[in-house]
Amino acid sequence: MAARSGLAAVGVLLGLAAGVLAEEKPPTTQPDFRREFSVDKADFSDRGVGRYFVLMPGFRLILADGKDTLIITVLDETKVVDGVTTRVVEERETEGGKLKEVSRNYFAIDRKTQDAYYFGEDVDIYKGGKIVNHEGAWLSGVDGAKFGLAMPGRPQVGAMYYQELAPDVAMDRAEVVSVSGKVTVPAGQFANCLVTRESSAIERGTEEKPYAPGVGLLKDGGFKLSKIQLPAAIEKAFRSQFAKAKVRKIEVEVENGVAVYDFEFRNGAAEQECDIAEDGTVLEVTLVVAPKDVPEAAMKAITAHAPEGARLGRIERITIGYELKDGKPLKLTEPATRYAAEYSKDGKEGEVEVTPDGAEVKE
Repeated sequence: MAARSGLAAVGVLLGLAAGVLAEEKPPTTQPDFRREFSVDKADFSDRGVGRYFVLMPGFRLILADGKDTLIITVLDETKVVDGVTTRVVEERETEGGKLKEVSRNYFAIDRKTQDAYYFGEDVDIYKGGKIVNHEGAWLSGVDGAKFGLAMPGRPQVGAMYYQELAPDVAMDRAEVVSVSGKVTVPAGQFANCLVTRESSAIERGTEEKPYAPGVGLLKDGGFKLSKIQLPAAIEKAFRSQFAKAKVRKIEVEVENGVAVYDFEFRNGAAEQECDIAEDGTVLEVTLVVAPKDVPEAAMKAITAHAPEGARLGRIERITIGYELKDGKPLKLTEPATRYAAEYSKDGKEGEVEVTPDGAEVKE
């Protein structure tokens, strides 16, 4: 992170700007960015998922700017910083095919709020294939530095906070300007994106960065997200069942203490979804079906629930093989099947979920 202004973490997606730094002087009166973060160290975890931040080993974002690359990888490594076990996130940047910078960033996430905190970084700057300096390196608890807030678990527009608090070294900060951005990058189209305006208390300029739900960083300067690489267990589980599927969208969220990867994809002509737990367990599979493929009893229940004259929309057949309990997948005695249907009337939308025999499912 030392070579670029602002935080370039996973986190893992605007004024829709490409992130070009504005050449302007810092305002005379500095805005009130939050710099105190009271968190019980017992609540910190070295793995977890926030809405815009993925801290799971094996998760990788690959960003590109022409032939230059920025690869952000959540490593299967930890480091104790300021009394907290943090997860190591490596950023590897190349320029013209040559290594420019490698930084090892240290993060921990609050189990209760999913706020992700930044505890510092070790930095190697390269020139001609050799390390020439360690500019920007800092650690919380050393030389007056303190951890900052890398990414709120549930960002609110207008929130202002320091990401780094290392006097005279790194004082990056962010302001949330949107949580409804729409962004298109080579990796796909993303909605409901967080957009932050990032700056520094010791450097000039501002930059806007977008982050996608369940993914993280989409743009950083000229770099744009080109590929999301999943942990090996997730990739293997998905491809073993859907070898030729074309993935449209992937998001990650935590359910009952377990990171769950939600895939939306096309498998031939079929439109499908599936949820896979962090250990590779396929929890449920969803298939979009036509009304003729819905059991008669279920179809009657769907039409009875919808208002008279309502227009029937998307119908999904959901097959559930596991439930999450006590932080791990628990196999059901036998798979459960449900039919979820959407309907609309007079501009109002609704949804109903029923079993094959027509019983309504109420969560």
